[in-house]
Amino acid sequence: MYEIVYLPTAKNQLTNAAIYIATELSAPDAAMNLLNAVDEEISQLGMHPYRHPVYPAMYAMKHEIRFFPVKNYLIFYVVKEEQKTVEIWRFLHQRQNVGLHLQH
Repeated sequence: MYEIVYLPTAKNQLTNAAIYIATELSAPDAAMNLLNAVDEEISQLGMHPYRHPVYPAMYAMKHEIRFFPVKNYLIFYVVKEEQKTVEIWRFLHQRQNVGLHLQH
């Protein structure tokens, strides 16, 4: 079993998205649905960290970054095999420029 670790950036991005949906869009139920869907998908990474594809970067990256969609968002993560952890790196809306946000 792998430990799930959110990097601060990813945690902030998820929190900000939920706050935006709940307050700016006046949709607290949608915000809660998003959080529940994210939690459900991420919890499965503990048992199956390699279940999602590697992000097809146009340049060499230090880590093999994997990703998957949840609602209108993409979640990016890295498997740290030596530590048996899954690091959640980014939580981005699908319309954001992903390449600018994957630098670590």
